[in-house]
Amino acid sequence: MFRKIVRYFANKRLVEFYKSGKRTTKIKTLKNSKIVGIVWNPADEGGIETYELLRKTLQSKGIKPIGMAHIGSGREMETLSTITHSGFLDRKSVSWLGRPKTSAGMDFIQEPFDILIDISISKTVASQYTLVHSAAIFKVGWKGTEPNFYDLNIDVSEKPQCRYLMEQIVYYLENINEKS
Repeated sequence: MFRKIVRYFANKRLVEFYKSGKRTTKIKTLKNSKIVGIVWNPADEGGIETYELLRKTLQSKGIKPIGMAHIGSGREMETLSTITHSGFLDRKSVSWLGRPKTSAGMDFIQEPFDILIDISISKTVASQYTLVHSAAIFKVGWKGTEPNFYDLNIDVSEKPQCRYLMEQIVYYLENINEKS
């Protein structure tokens, strides 16, 4: 019950911040991007494999990927840090509003990514905080039932799987015409 109340107030503050912000966006594609941030959730089915596939896909295109995931515990962090090339935030490293307490988390938010890709299906307050406060130029993902904080929203409600979402995002970012 307490977590639902905290999540409600945290989401309310995120929406207020998002609406009050004066952010300029520019359509970016994989062809004109050099650095891409990836927000992901290892709790999603196939999340780890999907993140690694996206990371390798971006690298093969000459794009530097930087990942950040929110996880449930320190034990998970120890396990996952050995098998992925990503930063992690756990419950102890974020405030109850989702704000990172670590320099790695704050650096990720302040990095001016060309594109921020959110491949998470299950949203957390920390991942939403990261998305809303990110200095990224162009943000892509699936809003699900949450408020829409994306510049490009890919609807995967018919097949809510992170692998499918990642495939759709890559497809659109390769085929979008940035001049329209």
